[in-house]
Amino acid sequence: MKLLAQTLSAVALFLVAVCAHALSDEPTAGQPAAPKLAPTPPGLHIVVNGGMTYGGDTIATAVYTNGDTADLKGGALMQFGVGGLYQFETRPLALMLSANYHFDSISGSNGSISFNRFPIEVLAYYTGKERFRIGGGMRFINSPEYSGLTNNATFESTTGIVAEVGYQVAPQAWLNFRFVSEKYQLKTYTTYGTTYSGAGTSPYSGSHLGVNFTYEFESKKTAP
Repeated sequence: MKLLAQTLSAVALFLVAVCAHALSDEPTAGQPAAPKLAPTPPGLHIVVNGGMTYGGDTIATAVYTNGDTADLKGGALMQFGVGGLYQFETRPLALMLSANYHFDSISGSNGSISFNRFPIEVLAYYTGKERFRIGGGMRFINSPEYSGLTNNATFESTTGIVAEVGYQVAPQAWLNFRFVSEKYQLKTYTTYGTTYSGAGTSPYSGSHLGVNFTYEFESKKTAP
């Protein structure tokens, strides 16, 4: 987990640097200008995305037989999704709607524990700068659930806020750095067959940093 956090921090610094360069109209002295990439064509595009996230409160801690421990985080670890992106023709604006699967899992010889949820994201991007986009929006998290070896927990569906910066690395591919703010309220907790209410307990933070790749499939062109 520490390595993942360091990796995300390094990528964040990289994106800050490339975005600062992208916002400059002049190339660095002595260096050729970066090759231009075609902007996303107007219209509707199918998109797929995937990446890694880190952050949030500890949902559970796994203890291995050798004494090592690993934390299951409310903002970790992997997210994959599919959806659609619409790029406006006359405005530097794009809208994206996607359905995603976000999960963290820890496995051992006697089984595994996991925290799973299904966010639907609605995002808007400013796309008026070459190779660069910035945006944000909402995500609606459905069916958050913890599954353990002898216990399980369900959480209330919730909403989160997304802020994202993207850098175009290929004509149809984007590298994105994001921050998400969200909380999970415990709904029920089941241990050894007995279920308890989570009402009145403190919420768990699911806020996290993340890095992902988005690929945009070309929209079909209709014959005139």
